[in-house]
Amino acid sequence: MEKGVLQTLKEMVIKAIEKQFPDSAVYGEEVPQKGNLNCFGVTIKCVEQKPLLKGRREQWITICVEYRSQTQKRAKSQSTEKAEMLYDVLALVGENENEFFAGKMYHNITEKGFCFEAVYYVQIMPIVVEQKMQRLEHNGNKVVGY
Repeated sequence: MEKGVLQTLKEMVIKAIEKQFPDSAVYGEEVPQKGNLNCFGVTIKCVEQKPLLKGRREQWITICVEYRSQTQKRAKSQSTEKAEMLYDVLALVGENENEFFAGKMYHNITEKGFCFEAVYYVQIMPIVVEQKMQRLEHNGNKVVGY
């Protein structure tokens, strides 16, 4: 079974964060209440969808990256540095034909770290499979011509 766009995008974001911050744990969900400190949690916050012509549709996918800092005193400066780095890391994620560009990004500093949001625009086109002509049959016997 092939993965959907949401799962593919989420995995690409997680890989990009793991590559940039190898010393931090990255969760594919909200950061657990007693999760590791200096860790990231990646969730899909919302998906807005609009139908287009010929079965196509466009989506705006909002990915939320939550970060928890280790110490309360240095939380704001450390969080600000990491949030600024995420602007570069998450602007373009993926590889080859699965590249996603963030059209809008912003972050909010919280008391324990920050919450970073990136909005990705995706246009989905259906795969059209054309029916090919089959060999003709007449009274149960295959006919030579087409």
